Amino acid sequence: MGTVSVSSAAEEAAIQRVIASKIFARNPRLSALLEYLCRKSLGSVRGPIKEYDIATDVFHRPPDFDQTTDAIVRVEMHRLRKKLKEYYAAEGADDAVEISLQAGRYAPEFLNRGVAAEVPFNSIENTVFVVAPDERTVDKRGRIAAIAAVLTLLAIGAGMAWSRRPKEARETSSPTLASAPPLEHTAALAKAAPVTILPREEAIRVLCGSTEDGLQDREGNTWRADAFYAGGAPAKFAPQPIYRSRDAMLFRTARSGEFGYRIPLKPGIYELHLYFADPVYHPGIDMEGGEGTRNFNVRLNGAFLLRDFDIISEAGPSTADIKVFKDIQPASDGYLHLDFTRQVGEPILNAIEILPGLPHRIRPIRIAAQDRAFSDRAGLNWEPDNYFLFGRASSRFGTMSGPYDPQIYERERYGHFSYAIPVASGDRYTANLHFGESFWGPEQVGGGGVGSRVFNVDCNGVALLKNFDMFKEAGANRQIVKTFHGLRANAQGTLLFSFIPIKNYANFSALEILDESR
Repeated sequence: MGTVSVSSAAEEAAIQRVIASKIFARNPRLSALLEYLCRKSLGSVRGPIKEYDIATDVFHRPPDFDQTTDAIVRVEMHRLRKKLKEYYAAEGADDAVEISLQAGRYAPEFLNRGVAAEVPFNSIENTVFVVAPDERTVDKRGRIAAIAAVLTLLAIGAGMAWSRRPKEARETSSPTLASAPPLEHTAALAKAAPVTILPREEAIRVLCGSTEDGLQDREGNTWRADAFYAGGAPAKFAPQPIYRSRDAMLFRTARSGEFGYRIPLKPGIYELHLYFADPVYHPGIDMEGGEGTRNFNVRLNGAFLLRDFDIISEAGPSTADIKVFKDIQPASDGYLHLDFTRQVGEPILNAIEILPGLPHRIRPIRIAAQDRAFSDRAGLNWEPDNYFLFGRASSRFGTMSGPYDPQIYERERYGHFSYAIPVASGDRYTANLHFGESFWGPEQVGGGGVGSRVFNVDCNGVALLKNFDMFKEAGANRQIVKTFHGLRANAQGTLLFSFIPIKNYANFSALEILDESR
């Protein structure tokens, strides 16, 4: 490769060629990483390239990101270098400029390969973006420059139409996505009801007792200040951890006393979530409070939802307790009526969430052991890690191979931990649990192999997996999905999954809960 300088136009064209390629079209995270590094190197994003900045800017890690325990940047950089080599050995074999990332460095180099004459970026940008999704029209031997003049006018119009299409439609049209192995749970869900008819942005979210408008949770959902209420009084609690929730801000205020809510709703079917946590009472020796100190009733449109409800008895002190109700409809007057009346002590309510619902079923629940929400290559939305108690989250040491989007497996929770997933009582549920062994194995960081990690998984006290050994099951860096049918909520309205170590830590990546009702 030559050391001849490369023009800025050729550098820009090189970036766009790689990002538009088939290899990178199916790896949006690596595309984002590559573009970020290139922008930093070319100066359009100021400042030196640091691991911390990559983690927070590209992978949305929190401000307290610790590179000694979270190897996400190093793992993704290794993947990026590998994919670049694959690209330039195949699709990019005739590219005039190569983007090179040396081991141990974050700053990319643009190398003049002397393969073909430079083509200004402006003459190909529309052609690249329009034809890249259709592999039959991609010129793999450098003929783009020759046909660019003919296609530019057509490409501009097509590119504009393409850009105006919804994001979901553009992704679905890509052969790389269409040819991906189908997800079994996705097919089952599609037969039940398409996820696309359930937009979360149409939800009503109220922070009870709060005067702050527009607060956002970890998923990016916006909550409004207290509204639609009558009676009671606002309550505010000192900042403190709320167990089984990573959105403590949802529980810092409440409406207390005897009160009601009259919420205007259009005709339709909804799913109702009521958020409770009791940070006041702490049962223990010589301490007041605990079970039996706060009991109250909740009615919906005059009918009982909760009777003699005791938050601490249900969940424990300072612990999130979310109640889920399906098939919710407004009363004949067009309002949803919620009433809270005391039995012992004062009723409290932290938040109300009303979502578009499915007839006779709750919405699918998908949670990954990650810090932020994301959409996988099948277009399914995954919530960030939530509802857990104990354990520790960490990035994986490698990429999990298999039919599912590797992004689902990028982080794990390990240790001795549990998840209490709130669901509607009375239904049966299917659970898909995602696992993968990335630490133990002869060629892995931990060494060892069969028998190095063994654990049990229970749901509501019933064994799902006994002496589960991921390496014995599938080897290292392989996706494992275990499916269980007919699970029922416990008396507290949750599916309580317990991960119990036998040898070394238990391990878990993600879970999916689907209502089996029809």
